[in-house]
Amino acid sequence: MEAQGKVIAIPKSIEDIAPYWVQKVLQRDLPGVTISDVDVKGSICDGEGFMSEIVAFDARGTRDGKSQRYNLVAKMTKFTRPLATSNALEDDIQGHLNLERAEVGLYSVVVPELLSATTESSKKKAQDKDEGGHHPTDLFFVAKCYLAAADPSSMVSVRVLENLKTQGFSIKPDRQALSCDEMMLTVGALAQLHGLSHRLELRTGVPLSEKYDFLVKYTMNADQTVALYQNPLKEVLAAFPDQTDLVARLEKIDVQSVLVGVLKSPRVKVLNHGDCWINNIMFKYKGDVPTEVKLVDWQGFTYFPPTYDLALLFLCSADWDVFHMHRDAILAHYHQQLHSTMEQNDPSGLQSYTLEQLKADFRADCLYGIISRVMRMAILRPDLDFLQMVQEIKEWGVL
Repeated sequence: MEAQGKVIAIPKSIEDIAPYWVQKVLQRDLPGVTISDVDVKGSICDGEGFMSEIVAFDARGTRDGKSQRYNLVAKMTKFTRPLATSNALEDDIQGHLNLERAEVGLYSVVVPELLSATTESSKKKAQDKDEGGHHPTDLFFVAKCYLAAADPSSMVSVRVLENLKTQGFSIKPDRQALSCDEMMLTVGALAQLHGLSHRLELRTGVPLSEKYDFLVKYTMNADQTVALYQNPLKEVLAAFPDQTDLVARLEKIDVQSVLVGVLKSPRVKVLNHGDCWINNIMFKYKGDVPTEVKLVDWQGFTYFPPTYDLALLFLCSADWDVFHMHRDAILAHYHQQLHSTMEQNDPSGLQSYTLEQLKADFRADCLYGIISRVMRMAILRPDLDFLQMVQEIKEWGVL
């Protein structure tokens, strides 16, 4: 798959990030820009970085007679690079390709079409900015991308993005759980993604799963299920040896049924980030107060019910206090933000999705959230917060 720039070569190494190449990339969105110098800072990585090398660089030049400087990153992937955190997927080159195609498709195809889903009336209303300092019609949840392309024949891909670090964004250190305020910002970002994608689907009349063939489809064989879900449960039992009954309940979850069954579900589906947890969320702060959010690493980009993203977020990013004490307020904020992205005169689909329906779906989909957390157990160690969340979910009758 290749998109956004069929005549622009995909760099195979840091040495290929040169002034002429950067100029061609930027001229797509910045006509007339001339790049005279590129200062490559080297590899950076806030997250796990097991699939891609993220290279920061500054480009200097001129545009319209004025000096310009652009702080950028090139996210470069070689599909043959093994997944260091999962031996089960080490040789799954096709799996790597699918993940890359999803992220390339998001930046090169989906983002422009989501922007087009905003109506002229919505744009008119956007003259007044919201409290976060963003126009409602802006895609505030995603970084600006200048080039997204993949070449399966050469087994490489690239995304050239604005450098969020230089704008004051950062990932929380040491995988600290998100605060209530950080969760509010994050679910607001998900609400915009979900709402606009649903508007796009209503406008085109075509399910987005058919429109976008690059969306990730989660299918697992029995061996992968054991490797990625059943085995980490041993760590839960080791951490909480007195919870044998609870672990037994977790062992009975049919992971394959949960992941594959959703594809056949008649529920309304939207575009999901698919991997929205601590490592893939960047915040900007004013003092200690989070003011803006960006979602990164879109390789898990898929088409699921909206509460799948929310369940994953809560189980993999919140602590017990936020989950237990602030969950309803966070879900209510998500619901309000979701409806603010919808066409008010269209009663179909998510426009008629009530808060009570949302809460019920969230509770049911926490099973998916548990699966997502267990599969990250090597990174997110079993702790008391996780145990308390699972115990409450059990009380709902989900387990």
